Amino acid sequence: MRLDLIEPFCTLDFALDSADADRVVMSFPLAGNRNDKGTMFGGSVYSAMVLAGWSLSIEQGKAAGRTGDIVVKDSSIAFLRPVTGRLTVTATAAGAPAQTRNGNLAFRIRVVAEAEHGERCAEFEGHYRLLAATADAP
Repeated sequence: MRLDLIEPFCTLDFALDSADADRVVMSFPLAGNRNDKGTMFGGSVYSAMVLAGWSLSIEQGKAAGRTGDIVVKDSSIAFLRPVTGRLTVTATAAGAPAQTRNGNLAFRIRVVAEAEHGERCAEFEGHYRLLAATADAP
């Protein structure tokens, strides 16, 4: 998994704490991710949650013997409270990967964001696709 190629992962100081086919855990500091109110910028929280789901989709694809491009199809997020310190996001599968009609592998991923003292700050659900390989055009 090449998170170093995803610019927000590097510029927002995200850290990959652990990753396997069951869960992905990432964390990041408030510093460099503040909004105008001095709390964590919602876009940083959302970015971390999307990336955690993307990373779990890669891990689950590998576990299923598949590799390829992962894309986010759609997502929803609920911001529950302001974040005033380091944040940890944890992605888990909301079901088994499923084959789509066009050969893609579909993942439904849930991600929770928790503050340093365990308070839940945001909840995210995303639908991701591992795209089926296509033949190169002549």
